[in-house]
Amino acid sequence: MKIAIVNNQVPFVYGGAEFLADWLREHLLAVGHSCEIVRVPFKWNPPHNIVNHMLAARLIKLSSIDRVIALKFPAYYVEHDNKVLWLLHQFRQAYDLWGTPYQELPDTPEGLAIRTAIINADNRYLRCARKIYTNSSVVSARLSEFNGISSMVLYPPLRDEGAYHCERYGDYILCAGRVNEVKRQHLLVEAMRFVQSGVRLIVAGQPESQAYLDRLVSLVKNDHLEDKVDLKMRFVSEEEKISLYAGALATAYIPYDEDSYGYVSLESFHSRKAVITCSDSGGIREIVRDSISGYVVSPTPAALGKAMDLMMLDRPSTEQMGNQGLQEVVKRSISWDTVIRELTA
Repeated sequence: MKIAIVNNQVPFVYGGAEFLADWLREHLLAVGHSCEIVRVPFKWNPPHNIVNHMLAARLIKLSSIDRVIALKFPAYYVEHDNKVLWLLHQFRQAYDLWGTPYQELPDTPEGLAIRTAIINADNRYLRCARKIYTNSSVVSARLSEFNGISSMVLYPPLRDEGAYHCERYGDYILCAGRVNEVKRQHLLVEAMRFVQSGVRLIVAGQPESQAYLDRLVSLVKNDHLEDKVDLKMRFVSEEEKISLYAGALATAYIPYDEDSYGYVSLESFHSRKAVITCSDSGGIREIVRDSISGYVVSPTPAALGKAMDLMMLDRPSTEQMGNQGLQEVVKRSISWDTVIRELTA
């Protein structure tokens, strides 16, 4: 088949959704399909531009395409008679984030009108898809709650699971990935004030703002944590990241209410490393089970510090939880074979 993967692209932002689109194309090509990625520009600030981007996506016509696989808002408004959604997330600021500190849309008549336009468009155009998959049960539940639309969960795999491995269980907790306020690396740094076991923390990734970078650096300096915390605040190559996972004692991934389980959890489990996460971290709770494949704790520095100490002080249990995490991946059939079969059926 000739397949178009349709995804939006915020200029100069490349994260999990962009990785997933690229990896999906690679695996579709590998099994003999013709495939291209269509990237729809999108920027939500100032907010009144959102509706313009929605209209622009809706006006896109893709000819000579057998199937469209659409991933994100507003790219999933692209019109096609044979469209399948692999929904990574809607515009959450209009849904569950409305009325929270992460709302971003202004609490004004204009903001309410934008919110209403988004919900109405989702209610109408999402139903035009031939089939709807999501990347987690959290996204499926939200789609059902707010829009009354049913869907199936289709878990995203890593690009190359075989690249990740375990060399040893070292003396550090690794927190890898994008560095920003919502990922809450600051809580992990603050947690190191409570750690007594000698375990260290490595935070590795590119900060998305100078302000957040300054905040992390100040926390380390002001609390005299230089011997406990290593901030690798830069682009980390795939090779270096794999090596960091291979030597870690365990990992930590504590975003606020994230849709999916995050690639960090899969990278951890394929490296046979247990994961520390929080009770309000969202989709990752689907595969990190407390005291079985990691620890699920309250989002406080003290609770996180205690979990880090437990990882260090009971190393046999930590190793066992890491091995159990890999079994969770296998049990849920998280693989590209599953993804390609479903999206091309």
